This record gives sequence, C-alpha cells and structure tokens, in this order.
Amino acid sequence: MASRSRRRWSLRNMSTLASVLVLWQGLALLLVVPVMRFLFHGALDAAGTPNLTDQSFALLAHHPTSLLWLLGMGVIATGVLCLQYTSVIALANALDTGSPHPGPAAWRSALRATGTAMGWQLPLVGLYLLLLLPVSGLGELSPLTHQIGIAPFVTAEYLKKPLSIAIYLSATSALFYLNLRLLATLPALVLHRLTPLRAMAASWKATSGRRLRLPLLLASPAAAVLLAYQVPGRAMAAVAELPGVLLQTDSRLVAVLGQGFSGALTFLILVAVTVAIIQVLLVRLKPYAGSPAGEAMEPNDVAGAPVKRSDGRRLVFRLGAGATALVMAVGGAPSVAAAPVQADNPLVIAHRGYVWGGVENTIGALDAAAAQHPDVVEVDVQQTKDGHFIASHDTNLLVLSGRNVNTYDLTLAQAEKTTVSARGFSDTIPSMVDYVRHARKLGIKLLIEPKVHGHETPDYLKRFIAELQSVGPLEDNIYHSLDADLVEALKARRPDLSVGYTIAMTAGGAPDVDCDFYVVEQASYSPRFMAEAKAAGKPVYVWTVNREDRIRSYLYDGVAGVVTDHPDVAREARDHVENSHVGALRLHEALQQLAHVMPASDPFPSRAP
Repeated sequence: MASRSRRRWSLRNMSTLASVLVLWQGLALLLVVPVMRFLFHGALDAAGTPNLTDQSFALLAHHPTSLLWLLGMGVIATGVLCLQYTSVIALANALDTGSPHPGPAAWRSALRATGTAMGWQLPLVGLYLLLLLPVSGLGELSPLTHQIGIAPFVTAEYLKKPLSIAIYLSATSALFYLNLRLLATLPALVLHRLTPLRAMAASWKATSGRRLRLPLLLASPAAAVLLAYQVPGRAMAAVAELPGVLLQTDSRLVAVLGQGFSGALTFLILVAVTVAIIQVLLVRLKPYAGSPAGEAMEPNDVAGAPVKRSDGRRLVFRLGAGATALVMAVGGAPSVAAAPVQADNPLVIAHRGYVWGGVENTIGALDAAAAQHPDVVEVDVQQTKDGHFIASHDTNLLVLSGRNVNTYDLTLAQAEKTTVSARGFSDTIPSMVDYVRHARKLGIKLLIEPKVHGHETPDYLKRFIAELQSVGPLEDNIYHSLDADLVEALKARRPDLSVGYTIAMTAGGAPDVDCDFYVVEQASYSPRFMAEAKAAGKPVYVWTVNREDRIRSYLYDGVAGVVTDHPDVAREARDHVENSHVGALRLHEALQQLAHVMPASDPFPSRAP
C-alpha cells in the first residue's frame, strides 16, 4: 500500500500527467479551435448574419443548415473534451497501478470510454462537459470551454443587496453541489466502463453521506468569487511587474517577458490543480465508483510489473509540453515591437458612478466618482410613467428599494421620493436632469445610456433630447444603448453626437449598426471583434472590467477605454501600460516587424515619456 501511494504521488507521475494536459491544450488550440471557428462561421453564413447575439440567435435557431453546423460544433467539442479528460484519468490510473505500458493502455481505455460517451447518451455528456462544468468555473483549463460561464456583469447585478447575494450564493452553491456529486462520473466511465448515465449514478452514490463535507459546499461559492474577482487580478499583475522590479528597468523586452511569465504561471497553476483533483478522485472515489464491468487495464498490463520507459522519449515528451506552454503563454503577451498603443489616451469610465461610495446612479455615487477622477462617468436612464427620465439601471426596483414596483409605473415625483440602498449606502433616485446638471457642476463628462423597457411613449427620443437640451449642449456628453434601433434613430436625428452600440452577448465579428463606437461586455470581447471594429474605424470600449490584469490586457490590445467599478485600479493599470512602453501588437506579429522598426544599435529602446 505504501509503495502504491508513493508511486501515485511521485513527482515523475505528476509531471507526466501535467505534460499530457499541456499537450492537449496545444492540440486543441492548433487543430480543434480552427475547426470550431470554421463551423461557427458556416452557421453564421447560412443564417445570413455576421455574428451571434441575443437578438440574432433566433435566426440561427430557425435555420436548419445553421443548426447542423452548430450541432457539429457540439459533437466535436464534446468528443474532444471527453477524450482529453478520460486520457488523463486513464493515464493516472495506469501509472497508479504500475502498468509496464501506461501510455498505450491509457489511450485504449480513453478511446473506449469516449466511444461509449459518444453513443445515444451524447446529449447528456455534452450538457455535463460544455455547460455544467464551465458554468461552475471548472472549465477554465480547456480552450474550448474557458469562455463559457456566468458573465461578470450578471454576477455583479446579484451582489448588491443581502437578499440578492443570498439568491446568487444559493444558485452557485447548487451548481457546486451538483458538480461535487458528479465528480466521479468520468473516472467511473474510464475505470469501470459504465455508460454515462450509470457513471453519473455511480458518482452520485460515491459522493453521498460523509464523503461530501458541508463546509466545502458552503465555502466553494465564496472562494470562487474571491479567486475569480480579487486574487488573480492583483496577484498576476504583481507577477507581471516582478521582472522589471528585480532588474530595475522598463525595457520592452522585460515587460513582455513579465506578461508571458504571468500567463505561464497562471496556466501552470491550473494544470497543477487539475492534476491534483484527478489524483484525489482516484484515491478517494475509485473504490466507490460502481462495480467494475471489466478490467480497466489490458491483460498484459499487470499491476506491479516492472516499468520500462524510454528516458529519451520522456525527455522529448516533456520538452514538447514545455514548448507548448511557453508558446501559449508568451503568444498572448504584448509584443516587444516599437508600435504605439493603438488607442490614444484610453478612457477610464466609472460604471454607474462609484458604486463603492454610493448607490449606483445616484448623486451620492456621482460625488464619490468625482473623488476617483475618472475620465467619464456612465449612467443609465429610463422613462417614467409621465414621460420624464430618471437615473436608474433596474426597471424593477425590488432589489434596491425593497418595493416590487417598475420604473414605468412611477411618475417622476414618485420616483424621486423612492429610497434606494446598497452596500451600506442610501439615497433617492434622481431625475436625469438633476443628475446631468450635477455632473456639469462637477466638471464630469457622462456616458449616458437610455434604456428601453418596452413602455416608452411614442415620442420617447424627442422627450429625451428635449430634457437634455434643457441642461446644456448634448454634445458635451456621449451616449450608448443596448437597443440597435434606438442607437440608429438617435444618430439619424443628431448625427453630430457620439453614439455607441452596447453589446451584452456576441460571438463572431462586429455587428453592422450605424454607430460611432462599440461597448462590448468583456466575455464577448475577441481579437476578431477588435480587428473588425478597428477596420471600420470604430473604437471599442469593454465593460465591466474590474480585475487589474484584465484591464491591462485590454489596454495592451488597444481598446479605447474600460468601464469599471474600480476607476482607481483602472487608472493605475493605464499608467503602468503607458509607462511600460509595450506596443499593442502580439508577439507573432512583432517578429515580422522587428527588423524594420528597431534600430540596430539599440534593439529595445525606451520610448520617451
């Protein structure tokens, strides 16, 4: 028993499993992701839409050819993910049992398990691998699922009041509970050759009773929120700065190496955690994951047999894994090219004022934002029952006011008497006129979002413009909206205004809307979107970005600004990006230009401040 325990947890075995995971990521990025993109764009072309949004989804859903393309994507993604996870689990088991040929044995077991999973129960496996695991935050490692999850802006909406926080944590706890109960599904699929449904049932049984501790269940959502929104941002930003601090330099080369090192460290931490989880699953759940339907190992793979492995092949294997990790990390880091950042003076935009100093969209939050010195303050406005406008994001005021009432059922006078509270602050809902007037008094430029709730007056846009004109020139502020028709109508009526189209969910390219800029939710941001917007001459703003490392990443990409709940953090990140002198080009692009843009006498010159 002691021998098996030492073998299972040996550094060599752990590194072998980590190498397999790393190589799988490289394979997915190199081969699978391009195929998925091809299928996705085929679905878009068949439906006649340039991108997938919450508004265009119906076009794809009602087009048979598009559905076939999307179905192909789902089948391929499920198969690849299943093969990836089962191969690592099978290899861990082969190393644990001392198989003389762990690689071939593991591969045969993984193919067998994946073949079973791709049968008539494939939809069940797809839901588990493509939805349940990623939504619970357990799909970060795979490039096929790392962008699937609850959008940060949705989470933020629930973290306002104790009641909404309780609802959010309850839902998150339920997801984590379900995942914990199904953790042994893939091991049961591999080790005991069960069908997916029987494997899930075996996992549910294996994790019953005292084996699933209540403290772990309760701590998981809080830990996930902490790790996802607080620790990595500061920690990874500090890691990225470490080389420059140690070497006392602001060299472009050192800056890009710091970014690459930070990315590599994050990736390797995910790999190590995944390997550890697999090892724990094998140790704790293997005896309970159902009755074997057959031996997991091949007949010639006898446990305890002498292990003969080629050191040369092992070295090549690990060198390949190391090279893959390095390319994946540095490939996403800013380049060392001497190109200027694409956006001049990117804006720091305070989201709904400063929500940590007052209730969102109130005068108190506006005053608190002024003390943070953002470039712009974003505010939401809605029309009331009597046709006036108030500063409010929520159409239903239950969360902030405790009253189950809608803004369109209130007159302006009633809305102004409504008390709203959040995070220990209380205030009243201001009219749009009072809010804009106060911002003008403070010298703050606004990004105004007229929201559409479906109960607007026929002359909605005329009233909106008239109220703003009563305060001052409309061109003193900028505007954006989630409603494409409203954006184009406002732009048609006042072509002199700067009007942006806000996108909550999209996949693919930039939408064809008559606007001056895009405001895209961070989960929908992509290099392709950025490239198409740049080609159209339209700046891109990203919302709502609170992690410092992500703010830096977007600024390095050349976005025109970030909408954030933490304008102080965003200003620090912007200062760092501007002082590091790192261009917006990526490394593979920079290699094509280095010889042309850098003087031979000084390969990494510092840009004058």
